[in-house]
Amino acid sequence: MLAIAYLFFFILYLWISVKLARWAAGWGKEWGYSGRKWGVAVFLLMLGLIFWDWLPMEILYRYQCENHAGFFQDKTLDEWKAENPGVWETLSMHALPEEYFVKQKHGQERSKRRFYQLPDGTELIAHYNLAGEHDSTRMLRDDGKNRYWLNQRFYWETVWTKHLFHVREVEDRIVDIKNGNAIARYVDFRTNISPLGIGTSDLSDYKFWMYKKSCGTKRHSRKYFSEFMHLIKYKEEIKL
Repeated sequence: MLAIAYLFFFILYLWISVKLARWAAGWGKEWGYSGRKWGVAVFLLMLGLIFWDWLPMEILYRYQCENHAGFFQDKTLDEWKAENPGVWETLSMHALPEEYFVKQKHGQERSKRRFYQLPDGTELIAHYNLAGEHDSTRMLRDDGKNRYWLNQRFYWETVWTKHLFHVREVEDRIVDIKNGNAIARYVDFRTNISPLGIGTSDLSDYKFWMYKKSCGTKRHSRKYFSEFMHLIKYKEEIKL
């Protein structure tokens, strides 16, 4: 039904645009101007009211994907180990700071959440599955960024950056907690336009032709980032 509604709208809008273009052409001829130029100008204006940001979005999106998307390793794990001798062997995703434990909430079966409050105000929420196994730990700070604790020295965060013409940059980072520096990053680009008929909350969401999910040519980079994050979190190498 939604697709039919879109088709009806575009047919109606095209019909109105043609009618206005013909009217402008006739008006131009009456006043001694080029009717064709006036008609074409009005028709392009009508199209521009809807499609004006499509081409700039495509140019910006393709440029960003080609030049700034991908997997970037700012520091290899061996380099980090050399700078922090003996530390890697002590890291574990399960080594939570029990001295800052606050409370525990139980869920279904053996699932639960354990809460920790660090001195700098960071809240850790450790999630345990139905089997009672610890599988992830969220980090909450006042800046609103989405973070997950990987072990005592690393966390994973996702940072969104707005660009012009609905283009959004999504950067996943593996960050050293001690100095705040990222050792690995995965950068991707998409638009903030929802898929057709899903989660539309703004008029721009109906411009389904501007929907971009990710930089398709750099999808293998996501695999490299996931493999590296798995190595940091579980201390074992995998090939996805």
